[in-house]
Amino acid sequence: MDTKTFTEKYYIDRTKSDTIKWQRGRKLKCLPMWIADMDFKDDERVIEKLREFIETGDYGYGNLPEDYYDVFINWHKKRNNVEYKRDTIRFSKGAVDAMYQVIYSLTEKGDCILINTPLYPPFKASIKQCGRKVVEVSMIDNEGFFTFDYKAIERKFKSGKIKMLMLCSPHNPVGRVFKKGELEELFDLCHKYHVLILSDEVHSDIIMPDQQFIPSLALKKYQNDIISLVAASKSFSLAVFSHCHVIIPNRKLFNRFVAYQQDHHTGSVNVFNALPTYYNYIYGEKWLDSLCNVVFENYQYFYKELSPYFEISNLEGSYLIFVNIGKYNKEKSAAKYLINKCSLLFNEGETFDPKYNNWVRINLATSMKNIRKAVKALKGIVE
Repeated sequence: MDTKTFTEKYYIDRTKSDTIKWQRGRKLKCLPMWIADMDFKDDERVIEKLREFIETGDYGYGNLPEDYYDVFINWHKKRNNVEYKRDTIRFSKGAVDAMYQVIYSLTEKGDCILINTPLYPPFKASIKQCGRKVVEVSMIDNEGFFTFDYKAIERKFKSGKIKMLMLCSPHNPVGRVFKKGELEELFDLCHKYHVLILSDEVHSDIIMPDQQFIPSLALKKYQNDIISLVAASKSFSLAVFSHCHVIIPNRKLFNRFVAYQQDHHTGSVNVFNALPTYYNYIYGEKWLDSLCNVVFENYQYFYKELSPYFEISNLEGSYLIFVNIGKYNKEKSAAKYLINKCSLLFNEGETFDPKYNNWVRINLATSMKNIRKAVKALKGIVE
C-alpha cells in the first residue's frame, strides 16, 4: 500500500482524543508530536477480532490462545532471524515494568548499572528507584549519527563495580539500529567484565526500509549474558494494552526472575491485553511495512527541508528523531521555546540528558500534513 493510501485509510483525527498526547496538545494549543504513540489506527482485521472477543461476552478467567507462542516465535524468526524458545519467555505489564523487575531480581542494592546517554528517561529512573547507582557514558555524536564510546565504557567496566548495562535497541531517542559489529564489540566488553545486558527492543519492528535490525539474542555467543524485552506496543501503537515479553535464555537468571515474580505476585498474563499482540502478529505485517514507509517518507521530507539549519539524528529505526535547534533557541529549554514560538509540542531534550537542553525529540508517526505544518513552523524561527 502506498503511503498516501495508508494515511487516508488509517490516520485518526485525534484532536478531541483523551489520549495524553493530544490532551496536552489541546491544553497548550500546540501540534503534539511528542509522546511515543502513533496517529494511526490498527489493521481492520485486528479491530474486528477484538470486537468479536468483546461481543462474546465471555470475560471469565482465560488462557492465551493455544498457538500464541508459535505465532510470537514465528513472527520474530521471519522478520529478524532470531528464534526465541518458549521456556525462556515470561511476561510483564510493559517494558518499564519489566526493567524494574529485572533490576530488582538480578542485581543487588547498591550495584552500579551503566547507560549510554542521551536515553529514554525511565532507564535512569528505574535504576535510581531500585536503589542502584547510575553510571553514564555519553554516546559519540558524529553529525547526528550516534555511536558507542567503547573506550569510555571499558574504563567504567574496569572498576569492577558495573553489574549490568541497559541497552536501548533501536535507540530512543537517537533512532539508531546498531550494526552487528557494534553490538559484538559492546557485548565482548560486557562478557569480559562479567556485566549483564538488559536490552529493551520494543521499537524493533519499526525499521526503516534500508536497515536490518539485529536482536541481541540473535548473537548466540552472548545469550547467557542477555535479558531481552520484546513487545508489539510501539509496532502497532498498543500502549493501552500493557503487555511485554521478558526473554531470558540463561536458566539460572531465568529462575531468579521467576522467583521474584512469584514472591511479588506478578508476571501473570492479562489475556485481553495479549490479544492485540497476537492478532497483529497474524494479520498486521503488511500494515506494519506500510507504516514504516510512511515514517521513512516523513523523515526524508523533514530532513531535506530542515537539515541545512538543524542537526538531525540519523533515523534507522523507531519513529523518533532527535533534533538540535541550539543555533536558534532563545530560551534555556528548546522544547519550551518551540511551544511558545511555534505552537509545536515536542519532548524536552534535557529529559534524556541534562546537557541536551537545545535538543528535542520529535515523533514522526503522523500524517504528512502534520509534518509539513511542523516544518513550516520550524522554518519560521530560522527566518
